[in-house]
Amino acid sequence: MSVLTISNLSIGLPPGGDRQFAVENVSLTLDRGQILCVVGASGSGKSVLAAAIMGDLPRRLARAGGTIWLGDRNLSALTEAALRCIRGNRIAMIPQEPLAALNPSIRVGRQIEEVLLLHSRLSKPERAARVCQLIASMHLEDPSRIAARYPHQLSGGQCQRIAIAMALAMHPDVLIADEPTTALDVTTQAQILDLVRNLRGRGDHGVLFITHDFGIVREIADRVAVMEAGRIVEIGSAADILERPAHPHTRALLGAVTRLAPKSPQAPTAEILRVAGLSKTYGTTRVVDDVGLTLQRGAVLAVVGESGSGKTTLARLIMRITEPDTGSITIAGEDFPAPRRRASRHHRRAIQMIFQDPYGALNPRRRVGAVIARAAVLAGTPRGAARQRALGLLEMVGLPAAAYRRKPAAFSGGQRQRIGIARALALEPQILIADECIAALDVLIQQQVLGLLAELQTRLGIAIVFITHDLRTAGAIADTIAVMHRGRIVEIGTAAEILGSPCEPYTRALIAAIPGRSAAEIAQTAAAPTP
Repeated sequence: MSVLTISNLSIGLPPGGDRQFAVENVSLTLDRGQILCVVGASGSGKSVLAAAIMGDLPRRLARAGGTIWLGDRNLSALTEAALRCIRGNRIAMIPQEPLAALNPSIRVGRQIEEVLLLHSRLSKPERAARVCQLIASMHLEDPSRIAARYPHQLSGGQCQRIAIAMALAMHPDVLIADEPTTALDVTTQAQILDLVRNLRGRGDHGVLFITHDFGIVREIADRVAVMEAGRIVEIGSAADILERPAHPHTRALLGAVTRLAPKSPQAPTAEILRVAGLSKTYGTTRVVDDVGLTLQRGAVLAVVGESGSGKTTLARLIMRITEPDTGSITIAGEDFPAPRRRASRHHRRAIQMIFQDPYGALNPRRRVGAVIARAAVLAGTPRGAARQRALGLLEMVGLPAAAYRRKPAAFSGGQRQRIGIARALALEPQILIADECIAALDVLIQQQVLGLLAELQTRLGIAIVFITHDLRTAGAIADTIAVMHRGRIVEIGTAAEILGSPCEPYTRALIAAIPGRSAAEIAQTAAAPTP
């Protein structure tokens, strides 16, 4: 029996854009006990569809036609007051960014309790018991202790579980999960997907799971709807969509999925970066613990590990954004001094960073050409030539000259990441540090950015430190992979060695947690020797 029915739904966009509708003539059904995955590239209309179901569209968007039925209730005909009684009660959402969705000044137990206050008549002791029950159902130890904590005192995976607990508080008929695992490492992602699968097993909920990751689709989906430019271009069983895709866009999305296969390493060249004995302690926690590694000119070193393993702190230490407690960093055989020393300016130009969040990395008030030109000026380019340098860099990263005069808001996430790469290149660096630079992008844009980095590496001879939690991506781009766990590098080797014959149990656990591994990929890693 269908718990959610959408018929001919259209959501209009403001005039002047590249298309008329954010969602156009969409029809689908969701049954109780079923997981329907909605897949598509960024801008395909997935999140707008979710917002329409929740009755929470942005002001600039409006329903232009169609209906949404929750069981026998027409949500399209309800007042805002009536919708408030349904949101969080019969329909609930798991957000993409749990830290942004949770109030940082309120303990997480209280935030779960607020759902019960709004939609139930439970007494205070009953609410407290229900909160602990919900937290325990998320497989979090010591629920009362977790309930007393603030969001910043929990990991990303723990915050996402709290967000799921809030969504499940009232046993909703429909659960909408909007990219809930995008920012999570593979082991935490696997745990969240297990929770979602368990919801299907109960048969109480219909789950609408929005994602761009076909590995996740392979793991959990019963049915799949593929969106492109606001339309559903293909819908069917997971087996049909994954094994026998009919639409070219579906085939393109599947073709963009990175395979778990190692890249052939480059021939040895001269050393460009050496890190020795690098350590950093915050309070009583040693976040980076005696790390040593080397990087050759024109090579790619991928640093992989779970959230909290120390990857980003290591990147900040190498950049000298954060000062290490102990250890040394040398670039091309010369010591990389602390930022306060004038000698550091030369080295600072030699090493640049591409940031994880393409939306937060650019000043929204400055035109992108001015951002890139300013970086060129800092690299020593005369102001008159800096504009030409910026235009050349925009062309190099695949953006038109007209982009020079536009502000970041005019660009998609993938385009903004290209602008971030152009800004980093303006200083003519020898080393790029890419910190989870494709984590927030859909598979098509990921493929484009990875291709661009590979092209720049070949053309300019730049060495890259690629920080990621995705072993598939690491294998595709890296000559060498270093695996971090609790601040230490526990294993390092060529991509073929790490993916084909991992020595450490932790590395094997990371590989096993990759969603949607094919039979060939499983056989490849299962054949690895056990130490």
